[in-house]
Amino acid sequence: MILSKIKKHIFLFLVRLKQKKTITHLLAQDNPLLTIIVESFLQLKYNKLSITDDSIFEACEKYRNQLLQDDTVISFEIFGSNKTMLVKDICEKAASKPIWAQFLYLITKRLTSPHFLEIGTNLGVSGTYILEALKHKKDSKLYTMEGLPQLCEIAQNQFAKISIHSKYKIYKGLYKNTFSKLLIDDNNYNIVFIDGNHKKEPTIKYFIDLQAKLSSPAIIIFDDINWSLDMQKAWEIIKSNKNVTYSIDMFKFGILIFDKNSNNKKADYKLHLAY
Repeated sequence: MILSKIKKHIFLFLVRLKQKKTITHLLAQDNPLLTIIVESFLQLKYNKLSITDDSIFEACEKYRNQLLQDDTVISFEIFGSNKTMLVKDICEKAASKPIWAQFLYLITKRLTSPHFLEIGTNLGVSGTYILEALKHKKDSKLYTMEGLPQLCEIAQNQFAKISIHSKYKIYKGLYKNTFSKLLIDDNNYNIVFIDGNHKKEPTIKYFIDLQAKLSSPAIIIFDDINWSLDMQKAWEIIKSNKNVTYSIDMFKFGILIFDKNSNNKKADYKLHLAY
């Protein structure tokens, strides 16, 4: 644990030392998706949010705060387990932290027609931010997957308060059943957030299988790429894939860009947004 923390802080210190140069280099690539990521990063990093964004973030955090007071018991029986957890504990442990949910929002907001796939609905906290970003956009939709029925219901109720039903779809059930359905549905995605599994092999499989469902250009965001040694190995394998145009290691998030029209040489970058 101590070694992991030391490694993290050394990594982030070195990244911050070179960050201005890295940002200049990223923008010089003149890639629209890279520019969207950098602009979103800078807006959040230096707190250059609009009044509207601040208001939306406040509303999203009210939902989080409600969950943090919720004593509803969630059963993990669907996974063949006797485990139970309270909603408030799941929210505290597993929901995307504010700054990362806001980052997803800002990226999504800048996309013209986001078709967003989220693997790992959980309680719908990050989904709330995403829906807020696309609810007024034409030709846009959130697709999200969750295995626990009770969490699906909670997220569904929250999403219904934000947007019309046609703006989102929740794939409900075990991933081994729902992921295959998702792959044959007539949908393509230009932004994907993978946060449903923190194991090496499933993470790599999601990445490989989803390539056929990507529009081009597209963004894929992996959460917790330094969660474990397995996730670190998965990230190294994934970012070296021949179809990846750019990768950005943010220690917490790993971001990939697929762009078939880019003639630039593949490049890997590192940025620091938050601890």
